[in-house]
Amino acid sequence: MPRNKKIKVLEICGGLSTEGIGVFLLNAFENIDKEKFEIHFALATKYKQAFEDRIVTKGGKVFKTYEIGDGIRGKVKHFINLYKIIKKEKYDVVHSHMDFFNGFNLFIVFLAGVPLRISHAHIANNTHLSLVKKIYYSFMKIFIKLFSNKCLGCSVEANKFINGKGKVIYNGINVDKFQKKDYCFPKDIQFNKDYKNLITVGRIDNQKNPLYIVEIIYFLSKIRKDFHFYWIGTGSLYSEVKKKIHELKINDKITLLGARNDVEVFLSQMDVFILPSKYEGFGIVLAEAQVAGLKCFISDKVPLNANLGLCEVISLNDGASTWAKKINSYLDDEKTMLSIQELNKIDIRNTILSLQNEYLNLK
Repeated sequence: MPRNKKIKVLEICGGLSTEGIGVFLLNAFENIDKEKFEIHFALATKYKQAFEDRIVTKGGKVFKTYEIGDGIRGKVKHFINLYKIIKKEKYDVVHSHMDFFNGFNLFIVFLAGVPLRISHAHIANNTHLSLVKKIYYSFMKIFIKLFSNKCLGCSVEANKFINGKGKVIYNGINVDKFQKKDYCFPKDIQFNKDYKNLITVGRIDNQKNPLYIVEIIYFLSKIRKDFHFYWIGTGSLYSEVKKKIHELKINDKITLLGARNDVEVFLSQMDVFILPSKYEGFGIVLAEAQVAGLKCFISDKVPLNANLGLCEVISLNDGASTWAKKINSYLDDEKTMLSIQELNKIDIRNTILSLQNEYLNLK
């Protein structure tokens, strides 16, 4: 490869939302050395994405393959369009971020003749799996082993679950942005600075255990009144969550904010972060919350390396009332901050250096 030629990289993902993988990829794109790398995105969707325009205005390319949620037809169209994009653009590296679906993606990438094919694991599910899922996952692990020539993951657990093995690269964040405290809270949203303020951020779906979160807030409301809970995110269980909030008569204690792109503003004003997930890969927002100085109450299903020093782990088997009691016992304590060592570990600048080294090694 000529010395002045940029390495051309395609990132494959389901979308570029304001949560999880979307944030990680946006951070990576905005911080990578653009003198050395040209970054494109292939999105397995037909819908407008939160970070799409931002990436395009900063010199990136965004392709939409097809909506893989449209059954077999959608998946076949995705594969055909993905192959055409790769053959036309001639990438040096293709980096797939769709967990077990990486197996199918990288088969297409292999057929298209890309030199470096990376499977990136972002989740680790240690809950009960159906027989159908076990069979599917087993086949995908074989495909990943056959058609990737490099495996990365956000945690040891995620790598083991999806790739079998691989190198851990932390989901880096902009630590400076999340350490700032002088943000102005949105004036159109209720906020009482004299209250204890709690938050969660993430998709409102089964993985994040949203109905359990509602129960925690219900039991906390039985212990104390001087608090409010903010919820950033949307998802398949949104209507069920709203219904349960209404049934438990805690509408005055919870503000549902939907999807937002100013998470750092809210975290800067909060006291506690809650993440009772059923499974996680790393939980990028958990890192953001800790950088902001929030005490984080997390389930025992969250990987250990996600605890940078401000997490208290509670078993989901303990029940929502126990979570509420433990959160309440902390709320009047003083805040603490992360050490420099822990901040460096998840600083996006260090993550990018690791990622660039992987891209430069085209073997």
